[in-house]
Order: sequence, then C-alpha cells, then structure tokens
Amino acid sequence: MTKYSDEFRLKAINLVEEGYSVLSAARMLGIKEKILRRWNANYQAGGPEQLVRKNRSYSPEFKMSVIEYKWEHGLSLIQTIAHFKIPSDSIVMQWERQYRDEGFSGLLPKKKGRPGQMPKKKEIKPPNLTREQELEAEIAQLKMENAYLKKLNALVQARKKQEQMKK
Repeated sequence: MTKYSDEFRLKAINLVEEGYSVLSAARMLGIKEKILRRWNANYQAGGPEQLVRKNRSYSPEFKMSVIEYKWEHGLSLIQTIAHFKIPSDSIVMQWERQYRDEGFSGLLPKKKGRPGQMPKKKEIKPPNLTREQELEAEIAQLKMENAYLKKLNALVQARKKQEQMKK
C-alpha cells in the first residue's frame, strides 16, 4: 500500500499547476519537497497516468537499457524515471546497485517467498530385478517389519509393567 493516494498526488500537482512553487505546495500539504519534485517531473513527462501507481514488472533487458541510457546521457534519477515513465526513482537505484554488484544476472527475476523447509523427495526407482531378487527384497522388507513390530510390542509391555509397578 502506498503512503499517498492517487487523489492526494493529483491535488499536489494541481497546486503547482495553479502557480504555487514546489516548496510552498509541499509545505502546505506537509510533504517533502523532494517527493513533490519527483511527482511533478513524472507528471510533466507522462501526465496524470504517470502519477497513478500500478504494479509493473520490467524485463531484465529493459532494466539494462534504462541503466545504460542513464549512464550514457549523464541523467539524474528524476530525469531517467521521467523519460522512461517509471513511477519511482528508488526502483532505478535498486537496479543500478544490483547491476554493479552482480552484473546482468542481478537484474534477472528472483524467486520470491520463503524457501521450503523440507527438500523434495526423489522417488527411487528400483532397477529391473529378476524374480528371485524381487522375492529376496520382499523377504528383507517383511523381516524389517517383523523386527519393528517385535520392538514395539516389547516397549508396550515394558510401559504396562511400569504402570502396574507404580500402582
């Protein structure tokens, strides 16, 4: 959720359009001058549609072209976002930082959200066994189950015996 509504942004821009200075309009509305300057630059570049916040996704190629354009032409962040109609300068700052740290791979989309707790189980496909090997595997499985049940039975008996001794 954004801090300022679209109506509030348009009201601020209308004050500037009516002839108030950016500083006086910002003071009247109780916002920072820098914010109103950014909104005004966006408005001048793209009109009211530029001020309205929309969830946008950008391709890595577009991000790279924005960064290169900014560097080649020596533009400020406000000029760059106004030229490319990007709603916030912090987005471009983040792209630049990611590009400097990780190169082009830093601009690629990353998986979001909390990672899974348990690794995915891989199904073990038994190799093609002969009939004799299948029977031996089945016998081994049954022996394991039998040993488990015997151990479980012994534990249950021991617990019952402890309960009787406590009484």
